[in-house]
Amino acid sequence: MNPIHKITSLDEAWNPGDIAFDADGNLRVRSDNPNWAWDYPNEGHTRDQYGTPHVPTGGIEDKDVSRPLILLVRNGQAVGGRQLKR
Repeated sequence: MNPIHKITSLDEAWNPGDIAFDADGNLRVRSDNPNWAWDYPNEGHTRDQYGTPHVPTGGIEDKDVSRPLILLVRNGQAVGGRQLKR
């Protein structure tokens, strides 16, 4: 099994729609809201009705998400073991 790539910094490496697993065991979805950077996952959809990544409106401040975070999904697809460009 390949290791999941971890992003622990707060820089631009996170993309809206990314799904991550936090240190407390919760799933979080990256939003495009600068004040509420993360949100709760919806009913499991990673893409919207047009096929683009589902981007929530935000509901959790960045400081309230436990670190480290493990990236699970990017662009609507699992990324297990894939190296990410920063």
